[in-house]
Amino acid sequence: MILVMGATGHVGSKIAMELLSQGHEVRLLARHFSNPEQFEGAEFVTGDANSVDTMMRALKDCSAAFVMIPPDIRAAEPRFHANKVGEVIAEAIEEAGVKHVVNLSSVGADLGSGTGPVLALRDQEDRLNKILGLNIVHLRSTFFMENLIQEIPTIIAMDRVFGIIHEDAPVDFVATKDIAARAAFLLAHPNFTSHNVEYLLGERTLTYREIARVLGQSIGKPTLEYAAVPDTELRNYMVGAGMSQTMAEELIELDHAASNGLLAGTYNRDKQNSTVTSIERFARSTFLNAYNHAVAMRHVRRSNSGPYEARP
Repeated sequence: MILVMGATGHVGSKIAMELLSQGHEVRLLARHFSNPEQFEGAEFVTGDANSVDTMMRALKDCSAAFVMIPPDIRAAEPRFHANKVGEVIAEAIEEAGVKHVVNLSSVGADLGSGTGPVLALRDQEDRLNKILGLNIVHLRSTFFMENLIQEIPTIIAMDRVFGIIHEDAPVDFVATKDIAARAAFLLAHPNFTSHNVEYLLGERTLTYREIARVLGQSIGKPTLEYAAVPDTELRNYMVGAGMSQTMAEELIELDHAASNGLLAGTYNRDKQNSTVTSIERFARSTFLNAYNHAVAMRHVRRSNSGPYEARP
């Protein structure tokens, strides 16, 4: 039996589908399953990863497990909250006697400061490495390409991609399906021993200037541009969207680590850590589908609004 945490998320859902398609016995853990039919053949555990009982049920009789710390953007103390969950996960792994684990981490997890939310992932790597007899691979992925979907509302409204990273700073983005493919392979072939780190960096290094151009071309906006904004503007936007003040500050710190080269200084790109999905391929498929859906929903909301609620 193989456990997949975060089974309804961008990475976990793809791992689950890949393992199920290969005929493996798979148990899925998530807070809720809105569409369990897509995981035909899997076992389901519904609950919070912050519960020892839930984690023990999920890990029972498992030979391997994919683990992660579910993000909570509303947490007032993000690192404290993440460490509480991380302690539960580690305790359950040790108690259940699971011997092979794939842990979702991040670039920058080897740094002791300046990386915002990644510091909690560094804590978790250290915590899991202390479990006697555990064989583990920490997948240090870079920024998810799927994060770019969050730019769609401002692209629709203002024809801009906004951020605080300099437009010509080198940045790396990886498609979550590439992370899932590597994780699924490791879980299906648990031949790794001791403690290991693997980087997943995307097809090539990019800049936000290039990203905006590629995304714009995919959605019929060839003049789409990237615009840098002050920290305060981005912070206010994130907090206004429901994020805690501290989490917003941590994410801004992480963006600065990307913009000033701190993150990139922790790894070297090579054939092993360069993944297959290009930004162009992502833009023509996942991003375009998300954009078209957002536009369609916008039209539905307009058509359902009264004459005084509709806006251009």
